[in-house]
Amino acid sequence: MSRAKPAPSARPGLPRWRLVMTLLALGGFLIFLFPVFGGILNLANLAAMAGFLLLAAMFRWWPGFLRLLGRCWKRPCARVLLLVSGLGLAALLAVLLVLCGLVISKLRTKPETPCPTVIVLGCQVRGTTPSLLLRYRIQAAAEYLEAHPEAVAILSGGQGPGEDISEAACMYQGLTARGIDPARLRLEDASSVTLENLRFSMELMEREGLEGPVALISNDFHLYRALTMAEDLGLEAQGLAARSNWYSRPTYILREALALVKYALTG
Repeated sequence: MSRAKPAPSARPGLPRWRLVMTLLALGGFLIFLFPVFGGILNLANLAAMAGFLLLAAMFRWWPGFLRLLGRCWKRPCARVLLLVSGLGLAALLAVLLVLCGLVISKLRTKPETPCPTVIVLGCQVRGTTPSLLLRYRIQAAAEYLEAHPEAVAILSGGQGPGEDISEAACMYQGLTARGIDPARLRLEDASSVTLENLRFSMELMEREGLEGPVALISNDFHLYRALTMAEDLGLEAQGLAARSNWYSRPTYILREALALVKYALTG
């Protein structure tokens, strides 16, 4: 009597650690993908999405990755390339992690003492309507000016592509609509980047005899870089963090880290 053949065993799944790491990498990919649906697409989330996809693929096909790595390691030229690129990548990631930590350290910053002058940094305007991030800055400025009725605000930001009015004019409209006295508002509408925001605002302060220290208002993720630039320019400033959306914050934090690298290299 012939013995029945045993049923073939089911194909084993991924080891638990590889499954966990693959899912974590895919989760990281989704974190940086989500802002794209809100129109936020930049080098930071593109690079992060590509990196997390590569990590997910590496953990999913780990044995094949190790075999490929082993074949490359046997070739002297490829070995040198792997070592140099690996060390460079590790150094870059370490720098970015430190910079992201510095950016995060200012997410909830508020002035420690009352400031007689406020500088509100501009942000994108769509036609004549403030973007969501700019609305948050306007809201933070209005709350501070209401709480400090003697303070004067400089609204800093020029007119860029797709903007029918300057960012300064848009903030002016938003603040006066909230009941802020127009006499307390000064417009700086020639700047296009953060460094110009600060330089031109300092020139306006000197012309009008406005005193420091300054309450510098921007979205939470942007505040560390803005305060760093202010310090480099010799402006005595205290940060006031306006809010940002949780789903876009990781992208903006990474973008700020990259911007800090650029600032350190180019000024």
